[in-house]
Order: sequence, then structure tokens, then C-alpha cells
Amino acid sequence: MTILGSGFGWIETDSGRFDHDIIVFPDGRTENRYHHLKGSSHVLSPDETRTVLDGTKAGLVLGTGQYGLVQVPPATRKLLEELNAQLHAAPTPEAITEYNSLSGPKCAVFHVTC
Repeated sequence: MTILGSGFGWIETDSGRFDHDIIVFPDGRTENRYHHLKGSSHVLSPDETRTVLDGTKAGLVLGTGQYGLVQVPPATRKLLEELNAQLHAAPTPEAITEYNSLSGPKCAVFHVTC
């Protein structure tokens, strides 16, 4: 899976263009984030983190939005530490570069607006 680019309200991968937030699972599957989200799209919750990691020890890339407004609360950081899963969080354009450069198991959440 390669992420080709993003702008306010969209993201494009090698499998298509999406006009909503997406999750890229460790197996490369891409799904609409809102099908799994419970709570605010501006927070990466522990429950969402468990869903995205899908039982793996993959590195997690978080695209925090075009302006970087998505937050990672302490409970999520604690869970990632307990799972020994590395978090790479940055505004979505920078997170795309990070995601594409990572080797090994990886997954991602990309917020495409603010």
C-alpha cells in the first residue's frame, strides 16, 4: 500500500481516492475510519488503537489532519507502550511520507480535514 497524497477532505492511495478518514490495517486493507470510530474523530482512542493494530505489533502512523488537530490522549499512549507498538504522529501530509518510508509491519489512521 502506498499513499499518493492528500488535501483538505481527501486522501489518495494506490487503490483509489477517498473523501473521508481512512484506516490502513496491517494487512494492507483500507477502510472508512467512520465505520469503526466510537467517539470523536479528533481523538485516537484506546479502543480505536486496538482495532487498527488488529492484534499485531505493527508500527502505527497517525495522520493528525491537515492542520494537526487530532489528539492522542494519555490512555492511548499508555496502551501503545504496553503493547510495545511505536506511534508516529504528525500532520497528515508528513504522516504520509512517514508511512510510505516505514518498512515492516505498519498500520495507519489518516484524518483528512482539520
